[in-house]
Amino acid sequence: MKTPSPKKYLLIVIILAGLFPLYATNYKVSSTADLVTAVGNAAAGDSIIVASGTYSCPSIIKLEKSGSAEKMIHLIGSIGNRPVLDFSSMAVESGNQGLKLSGNYWYIKGIIIKGAGDNGLLIQGGNSNVVDFCDFLENRDTGCQLKGGAANNKIINCDSYNNRDPDEGDADGFAPKMDVGSGNTFIGCRAWNNSDDGWDGYLRGADNVSTRLENCWCFKNGYRKDGSASTGNGNGFKMGGSDDKTLKHNFTLIRCLAFQNRVKGFDQNNNRGAMTLYNCTGFSNGTNYSIDGSSSTLTVKNCVAAGSGSNALSGGSQSNNNLSAANSNFVSVDPASAYSPRKEDGSLPDITFMHLVSGSNLIDAGTVIDGVTYNDAKPDLGCFETGGTTEVAAGRRRGSSLVVASVSSNETVRMFTADGKSAGVSFRIAQRVSAGVYFRQVGGGTVRQVLEITGR
Repeated sequence: MKTPSPKKYLLIVIILAGLFPLYATNYKVSSTADLVTAVGNAAAGDSIIVASGTYSCPSIIKLEKSGSAEKMIHLIGSIGNRPVLDFSSMAVESGNQGLKLSGNYWYIKGIIIKGAGDNGLLIQGGNSNVVDFCDFLENRDTGCQLKGGAANNKIINCDSYNNRDPDEGDADGFAPKMDVGSGNTFIGCRAWNNSDDGWDGYLRGADNVSTRLENCWCFKNGYRKDGSASTGNGNGFKMGGSDDKTLKHNFTLIRCLAFQNRVKGFDQNNNRGAMTLYNCTGFSNGTNYSIDGSSSTLTVKNCVAAGSGSNALSGGSQSNNNLSAANSNFVSVDPASAYSPRKEDGSLPDITFMHLVSGSNLIDAGTVIDGVTYNDAKPDLGCFETGGTTEVAAGRRRGSSLVVASVSSNETVRMFTADGKSAGVSFRIAQRVSAGVYFRQVGGGTVRQVLEITGR
């Protein structure tokens, strides 16, 4: 398609799924056969654009090619009505994943993966991949698992739910486990109604690895889709464990929320690694926090527990926590809104559940933590900070430049060209950007949007 002259068009702001790297091949697919062929043919910088609809997938789809930091391979679902890859016809077997990603530098966005005979998505050995706004549901093992040395992957704004294996003791929402590598990050993800756990970091074959979660929610794990109790563990965030109880999985949880998990909200298991919890909230889990810092390195700051459920949090470094917060501190203690659909861009829904009421003594009651943003004088307690703004406002055109109207004072925005190279722009306040096609990244490199900026 011919590129429009920048002299004739105004500023266009579009979601990533609608724009792809320039000077590369775009594969537009609308059948399972076409999808498999495109995956096999795609090279660095190419994009596979999957039309809306349900695709019956009888066998595993292997993503074995690799892109590069400058030219990722994109697998993108259509805007507005995400395609469903349905693997329900598969037999229940350990090797029957839906998507198996062993390549590096893939960007997967806007795909729903359902019914695989094992994991919905298995990242095995793949490094530096991004999985954004995808759902994993009703798979016969963990929805999204990382193993085989998989490292430095980002899972962003994904949901994993109603996953259930035959014995009910293996299917988690997300599982960076076994022989997984370090540097994997989960941002804005949710896990619920999985027969075993929401997140599981159990190790076998790896030691002293690190995983980070930010703004993630898990709830109702240890229950089946119909609401009945499963026979699985039923924990929310299970941060580690190993066969001989000696291995270290260093877990960092920032502003994470666990509620109504059948057994535990935040669970050490027998992890001997460093466990760091900043501004987390537990509500009405069987046990909200179950961590013993005497056998590991434990840091817990600015965390809250409320509702029913006991707490077994001991040892380590603890400060500015309130594990018996009254319900009157919160705008709502009804969790129903947390099940709401995500926003159009894939971000978490706006809810009032566990947000602090004006005048709560939990506001500004926290301690300042390097790298954890906050508003006003000090951080609030719990996973939701009151006040302030977090989103970049819509830009406006001025000549051949973009003027960003406002950015949160605690958020860095970087612009990247369409081939992934830095545009040399990093700013916290209004900034003029030259005409071009850019990726917009927000906080820690999370790809949010593409901006196409043209002149008159």
